[in-house]
Amino acid sequence: MTFNKKVLAGLVALAAASSAQSATLVAEDGWEVKVGGLINQFLVYTDDDNGEDNTEIRDGLLPAFLNFDFKAPTMNGLDIAAHISISPGTNQSSYDTFEQREVYFTVDGSFGQILAGKALGLYGSHNILTEQTLWGVGYGTGGNGGTTLGGIGLGYDYAAWRSQFKWTSPDMNGFKIAVAIVDSTDGGLLLSGKPTGPLSTGQEDSEDLRYEIDFSYAGTMDNGSYSAWLSAMTQDHDALADDAQAWTVGGTLTMGNFEFMAQYSDSEDATNATAETYVAGSFVIDEPAAASEKLEWSQYIVQAGYRFGGTTLVSVNYSELTDDSSSALRAARYGDASDDTIERFTLGVYHDVNANLKLVAEWTNVEDDADAGLDQDIYSIGGFVFF
Repeated sequence: MTFNKKVLAGLVALAAASSAQSATLVAEDGWEVKVGGLINQFLVYTDDDNGEDNTEIRDGLLPAFLNFDFKAPTMNGLDIAAHISISPGTNQSSYDTFEQREVYFTVDGSFGQILAGKALGLYGSHNILTEQTLWGVGYGTGGNGGTTLGGIGLGYDYAAWRSQFKWTSPDMNGFKIAVAIVDSTDGGLLLSGKPTGPLSTGQEDSEDLRYEIDFSYAGTMDNGSYSAWLSAMTQDHDALADDAQAWTVGGTLTMGNFEFMAQYSDSEDATNATAETYVAGSFVIDEPAAASEKLEWSQYIVQAGYRFGGTTLVSVNYSELTDDSSSALRAARYGDASDDTIERFTLGVYHDVNANLKLVAEWTNVEDDADAGLDQDIYSIGGFVFF
């Protein structure tokens, strides 16, 4: 058998960002097996206005990835491949660090690509993959969780890892269409909560599936490139009056050494009406009432950076979440019926030492106009090794 090198980094491969290396085995019958991945580690200090400062040694937004890719030789015009990854963490209990995020197969042909299995959701995928804290920490520290949140819920909805069938069209001069039919129990519903903003946290069976669609365009120009996307999702609730619906639009632009990104999303969902209150960092929930309450929020991000020498990106990012949920629900959750806005600012330096090593330093500030006790400054330094 022979060996060569190729980019492979699980979720990060979707971002097409770093030239990580992986080992490729080629069997005599033409099958290829590639193994690669990444490990990251950060030293993080969180200055919390509620007085609960903490220092951690932990993963950032991404866990570690160990990836296995299998590809059959092309037959009858079809390329068949499979992908399995595991995602251990460095800061959880030694008895609770194994996580499996991806397991799927793909069939490529003149019709485009069919993906079947568990993979990153279609709605929201552009958002997380173009946001700078993908390679850092962002916010969501503390609690010794498996990963931080980066910009999830304070800038964009979480794409989540979803069991699905997805069709992606062939590239039509830079334009692509993708459609996904998604299992509703797989992190499936959108819920708005504090201090993290909206997250995909639903884990309930439903007679209805979730549907996602994405339109994207990418192109090049003299000394630069650009991309744009429009994505949406919908999911019915069996027992609630309002269904979950969301859409997002965004784009990127690279001109010489300058890099820009902007995105906006609008989301609606529903939850059981409760007398819940937010106490000491968690919700205290009484028995739900018969009626349901409407959740509604909007988010946006603007991001700009400059890449020095092709290896060092200095980037700034501002995002804002506005919670427009029903006044009764806001009053129950936050003690105030007025709209709630949370702002996040991140300044980061991301330096590629070489194809195998990335060093990162970030500062993130979070301010909540409804609760100053949730304001934070988060300082982190660390990096990634790709293999």
